[in-house]
Amino acid sequence: MFSKSTQSRLAAVADGLKSVHLTDFAIAQREFEVAEPPERAVPHIWKWREISPWLDKVYAGMSLEDLHRRTLTLVNPGLGGRPFAATTLTASMSIYYPKDQVPVHRHMANASRFLLHGSGAYTTVGGEKCEMSRGDLVITPNGEWHDHGNDGTEPIIWVNVLDVPLVDTLNATMTEWAYFERDSNIDGGPMIKRLSQSFVQPVGYSEDLFGLGGIVTRFGPERRGRNVHSPKFVYRWNSVRALLQRLRHEAGSPYDAIIVEYTNPMNGDSVVPTMAFQAQMLRPGETTRLHRHTSSTVYCAIEGGGFTEIDGRRFEWERNDLFVVPGWKWHRHVNADPRSDAFLYSVSDSPVHHKLNVYREQEQLEDGTAKEIWPWPYKPEPGTRVSPEVVWDGAKP
Repeated sequence: MFSKSTQSRLAAVADGLKSVHLTDFAIAQREFEVAEPPERAVPHIWKWREISPWLDKVYAGMSLEDLHRRTLTLVNPGLGGRPFAATTLTASMSIYYPKDQVPVHRHMANASRFLLHGSGAYTTVGGEKCEMSRGDLVITPNGEWHDHGNDGTEPIIWVNVLDVPLVDTLNATMTEWAYFERDSNIDGGPMIKRLSQSFVQPVGYSEDLFGLGGIVTRFGPERRGRNVHSPKFVYRWNSVRALLQRLRHEAGSPYDAIIVEYTNPMNGDSVVPTMAFQAQMLRPGETTRLHRHTSSTVYCAIEGGGFTEIDGRRFEWERNDLFVVPGWKWHRHVNADPRSDAFLYSVSDSPVHHKLNVYREQEQLEDGTAKEIWPWPYKPEPGTRVSPEVVWDGAKP
């Protein structure tokens, strides 16, 4: 607190400073020199049985010529009505009816879609038609032309997660809809505007190139990712689920059970620079330990049921429910079913935190104290191998 004389002095000059667009640092610093992150986004769950009927209520009979997309965005109650699920992540649900086709476009934000319902869905990315089954993940990285459609006979519903709030904060938001291809009917023909991309790669191209973990081709596809994002555009749930099942007898993570990350097959990095995509399995009756981290995470329940405790509140989830764990919130996952596995899919902004060296993670011990898991600033335990050539000896850098 300021002394009375200081308060009086600052109050006397406040209007004058405001008139020339200035403020005293001692006033401004109270907003950002804080012991812990202020609460902005809050924990919240969107129940499938409550929100999915709204898709058809809103969009049945409405033309894509008017809307471009049939999408409802998740609004976090803590963000003042802004259409974001967390401070750096936006999440939404889209419905497309048979024979729908969304015009081709590209944008600065990195985007993803994860199919929850129906069959016949596809997204075309960079000329590859990525057909989707339930639980499949398709990424549309920053700057990649993409369009969507439904070749099936029933509506399809998927969840989208993008880094729009982050891109918006950086004032880099932009989208382009004018897509041109050269007229293939005329040798050297003119560029013509198209509403959808031509398929220049066969269906299954991503699997053909990167279908085996640890083995990648060396004759060109690495350029498709520009060394920025994954050149693999589609990740199959049946392969991910099978891997989680094969790992069920491992100890797993004490905080996330059996968990795997979708990665760039060329270098092992996150599939896009700003978001990490993961899937985890909670075995029957499994409970993870309370922990918190600076990154925010949007979850989708794929199979089974359970609950996630966030800052002492219990959020019960079942198939297709979506929920958010904002950064620096104590949380743990519980599968209360003694017979069946539960599976969660998640997207977080952790790659940004690691790149900017602002990632921190703690475990809550039984006495309520916090134990550093990934402290800030990060220093490995002595003896930890931090590169193939270097073992950390605990010395100061």
